Amino acid sequence: MPREDSYSDSDTPALSQFQKNRFFKGKLMTPRDMQAEQAYHAERLHTINRFLNGKGIVHGIEVQSVTETGDGLDVTLTPGLALDGNGRPIVVEQPTTKSVPMPADDTVYLFLEFAEATMETIPVPDTDGAVADDTAPNRTVESFTLTYRETPPNDGTVVPDVGIPNLQSGDLDPTTLRQALSESYQQYQRNRGSRSPDVFVGAFERTPDGSWVPLDDAPARPVVFDSEFLFGVLVDHVADADNPHRTPVTKEPMDVPEEVDEIMEALDGLQTQVETLKDDRRSLTRYVMRKTIKDRIRFFEELADRVQEQSGSASQLARGIVDRSREDLAAVRVREEEYETQLDNLVDQLVELGDRLEPVTTEESLENYLRAVSNLQSAVEEDRSLLDQVDAHDEVCEAADSLEVLLDVVPMER
Repeated sequence: MPREDSYSDSDTPALSQFQKNRFFKGKLMTPRDMQAEQAYHAERLHTINRFLNGKGIVHGIEVQSVTETGDGLDVTLTPGLALDGNGRPIVVEQPTTKSVPMPADDTVYLFLEFAEATMETIPVPDTDGAVADDTAPNRTVESFTLTYRETPPNDGTVVPDVGIPNLQSGDLDPTTLRQALSESYQQYQRNRGSRSPDVFVGAFERTPDGSWVPLDDAPARPVVFDSEFLFGVLVDHVADADNPHRTPVTKEPMDVPEEVDEIMEALDGLQTQVETLKDDRRSLTRYVMRKTIKDRIRFFEELADRVQEQSGSASQLARGIVDRSREDLAAVRVREEEYETQLDNLVDQLVELGDRLEPVTTEESLENYLRAVSNLQSAVEEDRSLLDQVDAHDEVCEAADSLEVLLDVVPMER
């Protein structure tokens, strides 16, 4: 059945068959029928956008400025259009300033999220007690919210691996090439997985003087390419018969030292550079590991305070995670194996905490938390890289921070 709460609230990328109204003489039209009519058209548009156009910026939406205020950041956006990961259009109709809380780190990644707001309140006629309120919103405007994370976006920036056939093969004809590209595209769609709905719009870092400037090595913003642009690229490629890929025809020879002393001196210089890089990597690794543990302490300490009234056992377990994390912070050195062992020992506590939070948090926020814990467990068990484990750990902290506590729950055991 079509959703009855909001015709454009596409929160999951799952496919479902479209249902539309069947009209006939004498049919009694109710709000449910009108919502189904809206859902039919919206869901078709969002599905087509999601699979044919993709996710990203269509036009405009630049971050014009980021200004620090007393309690957060004011971010000013230029007008434009974007498509989110669920195929829903996000419109910024005029220069708009949004506020976000002050980040704990000196780097912030900004995202747009689709949102809806009701407006134009009108009176509701009395219908013999069938309506609970005297007034109701008459319109819903599709808007957006600005959010931030302290970790880079993890989708939308990877170039898909497309298997292009060998163009030097003598038996390659247009039909064979078309079929090969078709198979690559279908494989790409199968392996693409789900996309986060939000749209990455920029990354900024705080300078020593307290101002915020664009991050030099920020990930590329996802962009939706229209057919006219792609057609122009194709025409330019086909028309350039001499060098369509703009590759260098010749390569400058390397300067090779002729004397043995010069060669040994060059090798010594390379060895010094290698040792410097190793020292830098060790310092960066230790900083990253310690920062993630500090974040864990902060987020779970806040969680313990938030659930204290509803579940004393959950609060106590969260504080146990904090205490253990303080020990981890004192023990962790440079070795990545120590950090991985700490994460492995932490997973069981995180899972048990999820069980105790079930009666006192919303189902959606708890599912998001358990999904993040499962991803962390997989990253540790599969012995993924340190960066993958750190990303998975940060997702758990963000999910714990986003847990929504049910305020009307009767306090549980202490």
